[in-house]
Amino acid sequence: MNTVFSILLLIAAVIVANAIFTKFQQVPVAFLQIAAGLILATFPLYRHFELEPEIFMLVIISMLMFNDGQNTSLKKLTQNFSTTFSLAVELAVISILVVGGITNFFLPQFSTALCFALGAIIVPTDAVAVSSITSKVLVPKEVMSTLENESLFNDASGIVALNLATAAVITGQFSVWAGIGNFLYVFFGGIIVGTILGSIIISVRIKFINNHVDTPSVMVPYTLMTPFVVYLIAEALGVSGILAVVMTGLLHGVQQERLRLTSSRLQIVMNTTWSVFASILNGIVFVLLGLSLPRVIQDLAHRGTNSIISLIGIGLLLYIAMTVMRFLWIQLGFARIRSFNSHDKKMNSLVSAFSGVHGTITLSLAFSLPLTLNGQPFTYRTDIIFIATVVILTSLIIPTIVLPRMLPKKVDHFTQAELTKAKSEMVTNSINNLTAKHPNSPVVSEVISILEGQRVVETEVDRTKLNDIFNHCFDIESNFIQNLVDDNKIDQRMADFYMRMTQKTIFQYQQRAWKRLWWFIKFQIVGRLSLSSRARANRKKRKEQMAKFTSREDMLAQRQEFWSQFTDVEKELYLKITEFLNQNTTNENAREISIVRRAYDEKHRRLSGDNKYAEEQNELLIQAFQQEYNFIQSQTNQKIYSNALSNALYEQISTDQLVYVQSVGPEE
Repeated sequence: MNTVFSILLLIAAVIVANAIFTKFQQVPVAFLQIAAGLILATFPLYRHFELEPEIFMLVIISMLMFNDGQNTSLKKLTQNFSTTFSLAVELAVISILVVGGITNFFLPQFSTALCFALGAIIVPTDAVAVSSITSKVLVPKEVMSTLENESLFNDASGIVALNLATAAVITGQFSVWAGIGNFLYVFFGGIIVGTILGSIIISVRIKFINNHVDTPSVMVPYTLMTPFVVYLIAEALGVSGILAVVMTGLLHGVQQERLRLTSSRLQIVMNTTWSVFASILNGIVFVLLGLSLPRVIQDLAHRGTNSIISLIGIGLLLYIAMTVMRFLWIQLGFARIRSFNSHDKKMNSLVSAFSGVHGTITLSLAFSLPLTLNGQPFTYRTDIIFIATVVILTSLIIPTIVLPRMLPKKVDHFTQAELTKAKSEMVTNSINNLTAKHPNSPVVSEVISILEGQRVVETEVDRTKLNDIFNHCFDIESNFIQNLVDDNKIDQRMADFYMRMTQKTIFQYQQRAWKRLWWFIKFQIVGRLSLSSRARANRKKRKEQMAKFTSREDMLAQRQEFWSQFTDVEKELYLKITEFLNQNTTNENAREISIVRRAYDEKHRRLSGDNKYAEEQNELLIQAFQQEYNFIQSQTNQKIYSNALSNALYEQISTDQLVYVQSVGPEE
């Protein structure tokens, strides 16, 4: 049970850090997640918390690598294969050797294999981390594309090299040439096995689709299981499970691209599921870093402060060495990046060098080191994790400071305020069009309630406006009911019953106690005192008439007549309220009008039991969406909306249409 609580708290920490990042994006989300981990470290539950290294490789790394693979364009990767291979394999191997040599010089107590293991851990780059720290600057497209392709395979290079180095640490035997040979065998063996397994898994998936067994409840778990199965089979065959997972992910991405429109609902569920999983797994890794950091520092402190300072210095030195190597490798043309023209080559080389951010995979690899070697505690595991932490934090901090000074700021084509205003105008135009063509229709009112959901909700409801609208509606009902009573069209019993229903409706939408008290006083006291003497006389007369009914049949007939008359009155008043709301809807009070409309819609449906307009409602909603398209096109033609703003609105409508159609369609 403690394990369950520990995992739930890790996920909760990720959620809190991500939520804070949405409001304070000046700080990279990785730092917030590390801070959340530091807070968790104070909990007694985590004093002896250890996550098995095998779980890191199987559950976290394989899932992340598969997701990266399926989100990478195989076509673009093939076109830039020489560049990707140069950076992800050639530069990665050389960097591992250089880092291993530097480490061996400054930390002679480390074995040669252990030095190379450290190099394999800190060499992989993280394109996702680059995106998080460059969200406000314009990174050249060719640079970002190169980084994404590189990170996909140099992660695999680092993982393969780490496995070989770890095996050498355990056996105590290490040969550079034998290591390179094994590296190539495991590397390309993983690609071949992944291609074969991926093809088989995708063939089964296509058969599921062709036989209409492609519901989310089947396909989503099937896809989530894929990286685990591929990883375990590849590792059992002695090749790289991670590279096999990457290749399967690439093939899966190609097949998903071809079947994009085969099942829209499935694609939305699949993409959303993987996005959430990847975000949580990335966050958990950084939370675990913050969680383990105090313990790592405490263990190192037992050896003296000098040990910590020396490891920090080595971490900084290794980061500088890798950054310089990246710059020279690209600038001198070894990377074979054809998209870098001579004019911007130096700047792009610098940006690419500083964008060599180390993140999730580096942390995961550090944590995946075995806890014991030959039955004895792994003495230098803490040192390696600490050095990797220094490299990660440095690689996050330096680009955060340097890149905004090197690159132009990202200029949005439209602001969030402009998008909010445009959405509101679009919805208001569609609502006005509907109410003009179909005035006083309860079906239109339901459609309007749905359309109101397209507005961007950013501010609190204006309670003053809301109360004013409810006041107007209450006055309309009160005056109309009183006129019916005065004209002897309804009796006072029906009037009281209807006004109690109105009072209950308004009570439900009043969150403040003093407002509820005010409505109670207004209805129960002021309303009662304002009854005319004629109304009281009519009420007395009708009570006397009611007393004459003695049989059960007479009572049932009287009740049926009452409800029939009441339904007619309610429907007439509902149309009057709807007409008032339609005539008084503006961009400024749209949210408040929507709340009042929903209140009266719910009361009308509850009292009338009228649910037979579903087909007509769908037709009107399609008309409303088409009107929104027409409105955007008109605003674009008149140069009122920019193309970028129009595209954002088009995307909103398309998504809303898809979501609505799926919500009313038959369940799979």
